[in-house]
Parts: sequence; C-alpha cells; structure tokens
Amino acid sequence: MHAGTHKTASTYIQERLHRNRDLLKSQGVSLQDPVDCKPKPKKLAAELCKQRSGRWKAFFKQQLKGSHRLLSAEQFAVPLTDPDCIRQLEAMADEAGYELHIVIFIRSQLDYINSRYIYSLRRFYHHQTFEQFVDDALKGRLQNEKTKRGKIERRQDVFDFWSYFQPLLKARDKGLKVSFLPFRQGDLDPFEQFIFAINLSTELSWKPCPQRHYNRSPGTRGVWLARLLSQLLKERNISPKVIENSSQIILKEEQRQLWRDPSFWGYSRKLTKKVTRHFEKNNAKFAQAAWNCSWDEAFSKPNKAEHRRRSVYTPGSIETEMRMHASAQRLLGRIMRQQSAEKSSPPKRLIDLIFPNR
Repeated sequence: MHAGTHKTASTYIQERLHRNRDLLKSQGVSLQDPVDCKPKPKKLAAELCKQRSGRWKAFFKQQLKGSHRLLSAEQFAVPLTDPDCIRQLEAMADEAGYELHIVIFIRSQLDYINSRYIYSLRRFYHHQTFEQFVDDALKGRLQNEKTKRGKIERRQDVFDFWSYFQPLLKARDKGLKVSFLPFRQGDLDPFEQFIFAINLSTELSWKPCPQRHYNRSPGTRGVWLARLLSQLLKERNISPKVIENSSQIILKEEQRQLWRDPSFWGYSRKLTKKVTRHFEKNNAKFAQAAWNCSWDEAFSKPNKAEHRRRSVYTPGSIETEMRMHASAQRLLGRIMRQQSAEKSSPPKRLIDLIFPNR
C-alpha cells in the first residue's frame, strides 16, 4: 500500500504504475488501477475512515491466490495515523491471507511546508503571507482542512513526523511492515525509490511518464497573483469549494501571460533557521526509529533546502502592480460570471424533464 504522503509525487508515481500495469503483472504484482478497477483506492481509504469493511471485502474477493496486490492513494495517509484504522486494516488483510506492507514517503519540512503553501494558495484556501502560513504550520494548524474524515479526527501535526506517525511506528514495532522513504534520497526518481521498496528491479523496462503528469506549481508571479485573487474572493464571500477547477486558474493564467518564472521559495535565512530548529529534535528521533541513522544521513547529504536563496515576486513599479491587479480583477470577474450562470441555470433534473432525449 503506497500512502503518499501529500506533495511527494503521488500523481506521478500512480501514472507510471498505470502505464506499467502489464509489466507489474508479469512480476506477480496486480495493480488496483483506478482507471479500470473497482473499488478504487480512494474509496477504500474513505472506507477505512468510516470504519466500514464492505468495499474491502469486495476487493479481497477479487484476489488471485498467491498474487501481490498494489494500492496507491495519498488518502491512505489519514487513516494510517489512527491506531484503530491500522488494526482494522491489518485484521482484514490477515483474514484474507495477505501480509500488509505500507510505503510512505517523507519530505523535509522546509520543502513540505513551502509546497503546501503553494498548493493551498493556488486553490484559494487562504490569503496568508508565507510567514503567517509557516507560523501556523509550526503550531500544527492547516488552512481549510476538515477537522474530521469519516469517523476519525484529522491530525493537524502533519509536519512533525515523530508525532504524526506514532501509530505506524508503534504498529511496526509489533511486526507490521512499514517502509518510510526519504523523498528523492540522493536525487533518486521517486518511482524508482518506490519500485525498489517493493522488491522489484529498477533495471526492468519501465515506461516513462509524460511531463504533463508531473504536478506543476505556479512560479513566483503566479503565487503572488493567487494570494491577491484569494483576498478578492474572500472580500466577496466566494468559497473556493464552488469554483470549478480552481487549481488550474493560476496555472492557465501563467500560460496565457507566457510567464516563465523561477520556483517560489518563501524562506529567509532567519525563517529557515526557525523551522529547522523547531523540528530538529523530533526529526532526530524519527530518523533513528525509521532508519536507524541521523536525519541528514537518511537523505544522503545535508538538506540542500537549508541553503536555498529566497525566491519571491515583488512588482517592480506601480504600473506593473496595476497590471497584476487588473489580471486579478479579470479572473475574479470570470469566476463571478461563472457563479451567476450556474445560479440562473435550471436544475439538471428539470432540464432532463424538459429535454429527455437531448
């Protein structure tokens, strides 16, 4: 079971698994591919959160005797922080005759918080500055995260791995097979890291994944524009949940404007030191428990993120800032027109009654 975590190339890994499902099958591994297999992994994760077993029973009934089954969904990370969900999963796997192996990627907090900031901002979950977002992250607060998923409390301490993964660490001490993988250890490709972790050869003819399946993030101007637009949406009380395909709005605007900006990196030297020191003790304990070595040794070398220079956007003139504000207003207008059109449209069922054969 590949369980993410969030922002560790899960989409890329899943696409390559999908493209290589025949090769996986030839190696005795049957992929529960969401494209053509039910129940989908995301549904199985939701089932765990709701402490139900119906879909899991259907899943295990499909199994061929003696074959390995592969599930991949970052949504599994949430129930795998709950001891009851872990016990339920172990029991179901054991009853069906399977040995459970959980694989989870671990990313350094500097990278992880920076990525989560961009991710949440491009979806307009908030309009915090990066410094405000980091301050909340260190206090265990995440913007626009639901407090519960199913029947379990959703953990907020996602950046403190020693605390967040205690249930899995304890289950591993009792015999559960858990592999924590340092994300891009030694600059390795995450797919190859995963393949190696499940005892398959990286030398096999694995099909590559097109560039479009890599999760693209906005550049520095895109992040600045996303925060401005998020402020405007908040002022007009427009929830990001009602905006269709919200995550693509800023990315499409970057393409339209032909922006080719560097990646956003919000840390000053002072903030870098603050975050590093905050997690230092618990990172050392986690690395010792997970890998029996130091945190830096687990990632093959000292974290390069600590030495990155701040990369943010600031308009260079009043005219440039006015153009950026005009872009935000244009995008806001498009969203508001979309909302108005949806409100004025007849309900879908009524349309079907009027035009049953359309």
